[in-house]
Amino acid sequence: MSDRELREPWLRLGADHAPTFENEARAEVAPGHALYGLGLRAVAKCEGCDDVVFRASDNTFAIVHLTWTGKPEAPPWPLATRLGGFVAAETALDQHEH
Repeated sequence: MSDRELREPWLRLGADHAPTFENEARAEVAPGHALYGLGLRAVAKCEGCDDVVFRASDNTFAIVHLTWTGKPEAPPWPLATRLGGFVAAETALDQHEH
């Protein structure tokens, strides 16, 4: 995503908070999940519904709703919406509803 300011309710995640979400995603995403095998970097969090935007190692983005179980989940959990590139991600954030 670009460095533009994010609209509420989205908060950009910095190095102090991102690892918490990245570690949980690593724990939850299991074989058979659309994001399995990809490196995930947390970039933004929605304050209204706890969705998290991740940038994947294939240079796409995804909005993920983590379950916070700390263990592998049966797909489709954690729920994820693949977004494509940064323009698609910014559009999805602007249109996000909860």
